[in-house]
Amino acid sequence: MCGERKGSPPNAHWVALYTFIILLPLVYFIPPWVIQSISDKPITVTVISVAIITGVVNYVALPLALKAHLKVTQ
Repeated sequence: MCGERKGSPPNAHWVALYTFIILLPLVYFIPPWVIQSISDKPITVTVISVAIITGVVNYVALPLALKAHLKVTQ
């Protein structure tokens, strides 16, 4: 079946650690890039940065981290 997962998902502590590790470089590099490329208004920088970071974490980085975790623990 499509989308079927093998194994159990990692516990909340692993997910929190992966999220922390993923967020560190994104929070460090994306806001300055937004300031340089798009706008220097604080609210605009915040909204655009949060939108980019949320999309990257939820749809790219965290699913890849969880998939790697399942491969390592099997």
